[in-house]
Amino acid sequence: MLSLRKRKKIIKAVFWVLTIALGVGLVGSSVIWTAPDKPVKETAAPQETVDAQIAKAAARKDVAALLSIGGQCQAQNDTRHAAAAYQQVLRLAPDNTAARLSLVELYFMNNEYDRALEQAEAILEKNPDHQKALYYRGLIRGFGKKDYAGAVTDLKRFVALARSGQEVEEAKDLIKEWAAKQ
Repeated sequence: MLSLRKRKKIIKAVFWVLTIALGVGLVGSSVIWTAPDKPVKETAAPQETVDAQIAKAAARKDVAALLSIGGQCQAQNDTRHAAAAYQQVLRLAPDNTAARLSLVELYFMNNEYDRALEQAEAILEKNPDHQKALYYRGLIRGFGKKDYAGAVTDLKRFVALARSGQEVEEAKDLIKEWAAKQ
């Protein structure tokens, strides 16, 4: 005959096996009974196109929405729609520096140096000490236009204004490199 301890272990094991089997059976049957007879087609709600979103925000003259759309498009590498949103911002608010800086970045990254330079200079015309615009204009002049003297001048001014940060360190390295090419 089995000892009391061994019988308890066997009883526990049988109990757990039955509990698990019943649990799986109940869950499985509820899934089967709740499933529809015919497959259901999932239809997504129609999303507005980005062009429609831009047009709607422009009609409302909602600069914040346009900036948000531009930022989302830029994050998704949809440069065409991002540029369209930022250009729409500038039609509504020509002095909007955030939109101009975003256009500078977009154009610079797409090797459209003339367009990027135009936007950077528009910012610097209003605010000659705008640090980001100076930094970007220096990069555009150096990388895009190969105007190393102009690039060094802009980056030196940027370093003097900004004083510290990762971009300052990068600018210092570029100043050394481009000063040697003059």
